[in-house]
Amino acid sequence: MAQFRVAVSAAVPPPLLQDFRAMLDIAFDGDFSDDDWAHALGGTHVWIEGPEGVVSHGALVERTLVCSDHVVRVGYVEAIATAPIHRRLGHASDVLRHINGLIREQYALGALSTGTPEFYERLGWERWRGPTFANGPHGLERTPEDDGAILVLRTPRSPRVDLDGDIIADWRAGDVW
Repeated sequence: MAQFRVAVSAAVPPPLLQDFRAMLDIAFDGDFSDDDWAHALGGTHVWIEGPEGVVSHGALVERTLVCSDHVVRVGYVEAIATAPIHRRLGHASDVLRHINGLIREQYALGALSTGTPEFYERLGWERWRGPTFANGPHGLERTPEDDGAILVLRTPRSPRVDLDGDIIADWRAGDVW
Protein backbone atom coordinates (compact mmCIF):
# COMPACT_ATOMS: atom_id res chain seq x y z
CA MET A 1 0.00 0.00 0.00
CA ALA A 2 1.35 3.43 -0.97
CA GLN A 3 1.92 5.99 1.77
CA PHE A 4 1.90 9.76 1.37
CA ARG A 5 4.77 11.56 3.14
CA VAL A 6 6.00 15.13 3.73
CA ALA A 7 9.28 16.29 5.31
CA VAL A 8 11.79 19.11 5.08
CA SER A 9 15.11 18.19 3.45
CA ALA A 10 17.00 18.29 6.75
CA ALA A 11 14.65 15.68 8.26
CA VAL A 12 14.89 13.20 5.37
CA PRO A 13 17.42 10.44 6.07
CA PRO A 14 20.32 10.40 3.56
CA PRO A 15 19.43 6.93 2.19
CA LEU A 16 15.92 8.18 1.36
CA LEU A 17 17.35 11.29 -0.32
CA GLN A 18 19.45 8.88 -2.41
CA ASP A 19 16.28 6.96 -3.28
CA PHE A 20 14.62 10.23 -4.40
CA ARG A 21 17.60 11.02 -6.60
CA ALA A 22 17.70 7.52 -8.11
CA MET A 23 13.97 7.63 -8.95
CA LEU A 24 14.33 11.12 -10.46
CA ASP A 25 17.26 9.97 -12.62
CA ILE A 26 15.11 7.13 -13.98
CA ALA A 27 11.94 9.24 -14.32
CA PHE A 28 13.78 11.96 -16.26
CA ASP A 29 15.55 9.33 -18.39
CA GLY A 30 19.01 10.52 -17.35
CA ASP A 31 18.21 14.21 -17.94
CA PHE A 32 18.30 15.17 -14.25
CA SER A 33 21.57 16.94 -13.39
CA ASP A 34 23.40 17.52 -10.13
CA ASP A 35 22.23 21.15 -10.34
CA ASP A 36 18.62 19.97 -10.78
CA TRP A 37 19.03 17.87 -7.65
CA ALA A 38 20.60 20.76 -5.72
CA HIS A 39 17.59 22.92 -6.66
CA ALA A 40 15.27 20.35 -5.03
CA LEU A 41 17.06 20.46 -1.67
CA GLY A 42 16.56 22.87 1.21
CA GLY A 43 12.80 22.98 1.17
CA THR A 44 9.97 20.51 1.62
CA HIS A 45 9.74 17.11 -0.05
CA VAL A 46 6.35 15.57 -0.79
CA TRP A 47 6.37 11.96 -1.91
CA ILE A 48 4.50 8.72 -2.20
CA GLU A 49 6.25 5.58 -1.06
CA GLY A 50 5.20 2.04 -1.92
CA PRO A 51 6.51 -1.40 -0.95
CA GLU A 52 9.13 -1.21 -3.70
CA GLY A 53 10.29 2.32 -2.84
CA VAL A 54 9.62 5.88 -3.97
CA VAL A 55 6.68 6.06 -6.37
CA SER A 56 6.36 9.83 -6.92
CA HIS A 57 8.16 12.93 -5.63
CA GLY A 58 7.99 16.72 -5.68
CA ALA A 59 9.91 19.44 -3.87
CA LEU A 60 8.92 22.93 -2.81
CA VAL A 61 11.68 25.49 -2.24
CA GLU A 62 11.59 29.20 -1.52
CA ARG A 63 12.76 31.65 -4.18
CA THR A 64 12.42 35.34 -4.89
CA LEU A 65 10.94 36.46 -8.21
CA VAL A 66 10.06 39.84 -9.60
CA CYS A 67 6.64 39.58 -11.27
CA SER A 68 5.26 42.66 -13.00
CA ASP A 69 7.50 44.88 -10.81
CA HIS A 70 6.45 43.11 -7.57
CA VAL A 71 9.18 41.40 -5.55
CA VAL A 72 7.51 38.17 -4.51
CA ARG A 73 8.49 35.35 -2.15
CA VAL A 74 7.39 32.25 -4.04
CA GLY A 75 7.07 28.56 -3.42
CA TYR A 76 8.97 27.10 -6.37
CA VAL A 77 8.20 23.54 -7.47
CA GLU A 78 11.14 21.30 -8.34
CA ALA A 79 11.81 17.66 -9.15
CA ILE A 80 8.25 16.49 -9.62
CA ALA A 81 8.11 13.07 -11.24
CA THR A 82 6.71 9.57 -10.96
CA ALA A 83 8.59 6.32 -11.46
CA PRO A 84 7.77 5.04 -14.97
CA ILE A 85 6.01 1.86 -13.77
CA HIS A 86 3.63 3.97 -11.62
CA ARG A 87 2.66 6.62 -14.17
CA ARG A 88 -0.90 7.49 -15.16
CA LEU A 89 -2.29 6.50 -11.76
CA GLY A 90 -2.66 10.04 -10.37
CA HIS A 91 0.39 9.97 -8.11
CA ALA A 92 2.03 13.14 -9.48
CA SER A 93 -1.35 14.90 -9.36
CA ASP A 94 -1.73 13.92 -5.70
CA VAL A 95 1.79 15.18 -4.92
CA LEU A 96 1.12 18.46 -6.75
CA ARG A 97 -2.24 18.99 -5.04
CA HIS A 98 -0.49 18.76 -1.69
CA ILE A 99 2.25 21.13 -2.84
CA ASN A 100 -0.44 23.54 -4.10
CA GLY A 101 -1.92 23.53 -0.59
CA LEU A 102 1.47 24.29 0.96
CA ILE A 103 1.97 27.16 -1.48
CA ARG A 104 -1.44 28.63 -0.67
CA GLU A 105 -0.68 28.39 3.08
CA GLN A 106 2.88 29.71 3.05
CA TYR A 107 3.60 31.85 -0.02
CA ALA A 108 2.31 34.79 -1.97
CA LEU A 109 2.68 32.90 -5.25
CA GLY A 110 3.75 29.53 -6.65
CA ALA A 111 6.05 29.20 -9.66
CA LEU A 112 7.70 26.49 -11.73
CA SER A 113 9.28 25.77 -15.09
CA THR A 114 8.07 22.86 -17.20
CA GLY A 115 7.97 21.34 -20.64
CA THR A 116 4.50 19.92 -19.85
CA PRO A 117 2.36 22.93 -18.89
CA GLU A 118 -0.95 21.16 -19.54
CA PHE A 119 -0.42 18.89 -16.52
CA TYR A 120 -0.08 21.88 -14.20
CA GLU A 121 -2.77 24.02 -15.86
CA ARG A 122 -5.45 21.42 -15.12
CA LEU A 123 -4.51 21.79 -11.43
CA GLY A 124 -4.90 25.58 -11.31
CA TRP A 125 -1.56 26.86 -12.64
CA GLU A 126 -1.42 29.68 -15.21
CA ARG A 127 1.13 30.16 -17.96
CA TRP A 128 3.27 33.29 -17.71
CA ARG A 129 2.95 34.84 -21.17
CA GLY A 130 5.44 37.69 -20.81
CA PRO A 131 9.20 37.66 -21.28
CA THR A 132 11.48 35.89 -18.81
CA PHE A 133 14.72 37.17 -17.31
CA ALA A 134 17.30 36.24 -14.68
CA ASN A 135 19.10 38.64 -12.38
CA GLY A 136 22.53 37.21 -13.17
CA PRO A 137 26.12 37.94 -12.23
CA HIS A 138 26.28 40.50 -15.06
CA GLY A 139 22.93 42.09 -14.32
CA LEU A 140 19.58 41.44 -15.90
CA GLU A 141 19.82 38.71 -18.56
CA ARG A 142 17.04 37.73 -20.95
CA THR A 143 16.10 34.00 -20.89
CA PRO A 144 14.00 33.60 -24.07
CA GLU A 145 14.34 29.80 -24.01
CA ASP A 146 12.11 29.85 -20.92
CA ASP A 147 9.34 31.98 -22.43
CA GLY A 148 6.07 30.05 -22.28
CA ALA A 149 7.51 27.44 -19.89
CA ILE A 150 6.98 29.36 -16.63
CA LEU A 151 3.75 28.83 -14.73
CA VAL A 152 2.40 30.53 -11.61
CA LEU A 153 -0.16 29.57 -9.00
CA ARG A 154 -1.98 32.49 -7.41
CA THR A 155 -2.82 32.45 -3.71
CA PRO A 156 -5.05 34.69 -1.59
CA ARG A 157 -1.92 36.80 -0.86
CA SER A 158 -0.79 37.15 -4.48
CA PRO A 159 -0.14 40.66 -5.69
CA ARG A 160 -1.90 41.77 -8.84
CA VAL A 161 0.41 40.49 -11.55
CA ASP A 162 0.17 40.94 -15.30
CA LEU A 163 0.85 37.55 -16.91
CA ASP A 164 2.00 39.44 -20.02
CA GLY A 165 4.57 41.46 -18.03
CA ASP A 166 8.19 40.68 -17.23
CA ILE A 167 9.15 37.94 -14.78
CA ILE A 168 12.64 37.85 -13.27
CA ALA A 169 14.23 34.96 -11.38
CA ASP A 170 17.02 35.10 -8.84
CA TRP A 171 20.26 33.62 -10.18
CA ARG A 172 21.36 30.06 -9.44
CA ALA A 173 23.71 27.50 -10.95
CA GLY A 174 22.39 25.26 -13.70
CA ASP A 175 18.98 26.03 -15.15
CA VAL A 176 18.04 29.45 -13.78
CA TRP A 177 14.37 28.63 -14.06
